[in-house]
Amino acid sequence: MREVLWGVIALCLLFACVTDCRTCRVYNFTWWISGTAAILLLMTGKNCLSMEDVVGLGLFVFLQMRFFSEMYGKADCYAFCVCALAEAAAGMGLWEYLVHMLGAFCLLAVVQAFCRNIDKRGNLKRPVPFLPYITLAFWALLWYHYTC
Repeated sequence: MREVLWGVIALCLLFACVTDCRTCRVYNFTWWISGTAAILLLMTGKNCLSMEDVVGLGLFVFLQMRFFSEMYGKADCYAFCVCALAEAAAGMGLWEYLVHMLGAFCLLAVVQAFCRNIDKRGNLKRPVPFLPYITLAFWALLWYHYTC
């Protein structure tokens, strides 16, 4: 069952990346499906979440929706929230959610600097989809969490 839920999350993130790259839009049903899968994954886990984990997850979701949605858009916030739910199911906490965000931003910065898409003020000259960077950082963090 858990493998199926991980597969649903992976397919939804892939679909979101493709639609973001092709149309600069992500359909909301993507987040309903992946969010439900992530919650079910969290509920089928062996470990119960501690109060600290619940507070950390709630704080992260609140910060995403309240502050970061203006910075990079709702779809990217939804992606970070779905990833945080899946990371919580993998036994990660607030620190790892923040490392995931930092990793996604670092990937974006390195690739866009290499492509010379950053102006003198540090902004992107041309907007680019952020979801592929979020997804890549998510899978890299999960790989690191399970192998190290």
